[in-house]
Amino acid sequence: MPLFQFFKGGSVKEYKKNLKKKHPAGSKQYTLKQSLKASLGTGEVIRESVKLPEGENENEWIAMNTIELFNTMNLCYGIVSEFCTDSSCPQMTAGPSVTYFWADSKKKEKPVSLPAPEYIEKLVVWVSEQLDDKTIFPEDGNYGKNFLPSAKKILGRMFRVYAHIYSNHWEKVKSLNAAAHINTCFKHFFYFIDEFKLIDEKDLEPMKGVISSLENK
Repeated sequence: MPLFQFFKGGSVKEYKKNLKKKHPAGSKQYTLKQSLKASLGTGEVIRESVKLPEGENENEWIAMNTIELFNTMNLCYGIVSEFCTDSSCPQMTAGPSVTYFWADSKKKEKPVSLPAPEYIEKLVVWVSEQLDDKTIFPEDGNYGKNFLPSAKKILGRMFRVYAHIYSNHWEKVKSLNAAAHINTCFKHFFYFIDEFKLIDEKDLEPMKGVISSLENK
């Protein structure tokens, strides 16, 4: 089943915090999205599908994919969100040795440990705010110097959600027969950030084993 069809028709309970972002019809990002959907849907190798199309603007391609990956991440977390509770996940972890702390740079808050559901809720709201900020994601395609650093930070935080799902909820994912779908979503995410070097290698360490396994499939 193609990546963009799995989550239709109520097959997965809608994640209550999902803030889906859309590309304006007729915009460059909308056109690029249709191209991406077509390539993934026809079974082309995902690694090839994330490469910059000839003649396209790299920032525009990164912006479009970042929005799509945000929507997909939300849907993937929606699969396990009802099982990810304050009691089951009192911290935002990726296995026993990695704990993520939340800090709002605008408020200059000291990083704090939060239950995973609260952490992810804050992350989703924060990413949504970044994507809505026209000084970062302009509709006219005139990207500023802050675009790429902002995109890297957004994707780095989104990676943490996948790391939490794989480390803390994978048995539940398998029991729901959703492993193949989440693997496909994460492959798309990883191949994209790897193609454009958007997340530092050291930050990928919590998923090193998963990445190695998926690359060999």
